[in-house]
Amino acid sequence: MIIKVNGVDLYYQKLGQGQPLILLHGHHLDGGMYSKVIAPLSLYYTVYTLDMRGHGLSGGDGAEHYQTEVEDLAVFIKELGLEQPYVFGYDSGGLVTLMLASQQPDILGKAVVAGVFIDGRGIHKYHYLTEGVRRFLRFDHDSRVELTESYMEPESLEQIKIPVLCVVGENDWVKVEHVRWYSSLIPNGRLALMPRQTHDSYVVDSLKILDLIKDFCKE
Repeated sequence: MIIKVNGVDLYYQKLGQGQPLILLHGHHLDGGMYSKVIAPLSLYYTVYTLDMRGHGLSGGDGAEHYQTEVEDLAVFIKELGLEQPYVFGYDSGGLVTLMLASQQPDILGKAVVAGVFIDGRGIHKYHYLTEGVRRFLRFDHDSRVELTESYMEPESLEQIKIPVLCVVGENDWVKVEHVRWYSSLIPNGRLALMPRQTHDSYVVDSLKILDLIKDFCKE
């Protein structure tokens, strides 16, 4: 399906019935990363998998700023008339989710964010000095936004009213202690550690997030 949001055609899939659940991908990816969980989740929720601008089958160029993606997500929710949807956001999609929950406290119902850092201290140096810098120097658009704009003021996290589950892999390049720290700043936030998992092993083309989402959202 196609919906025009802020002048750009965004592609999304919709499947199932019940409480709306939006699945947001990370940079360098698209909604196809959730291919294994869409069908089983649709037994419990109306699942929306959205390709952000410049990704997958959506039009336009990749957003120059995270705030553009925040505004796209807000308009997407309002245009479809979704009442306080749940959101699962991975990587940059998780940061966009936190930003929206902070700026518009009543628009979402619950959120699960996975593999998210909110400032440069949250990244292990080996990742920044290898993959991150290589992509940056290749003029990789998503990496430039990620490395220069992945920041939230601690005070903004305190404005989030909804329950938020902050997930990180035990072997993630996002520091576990960083996620533990910022999850404690969210009034209804909590931490979930995925044992033996890397940044993407439990999320991309994986069923490991199925029970994680179901158990948190049904509480």
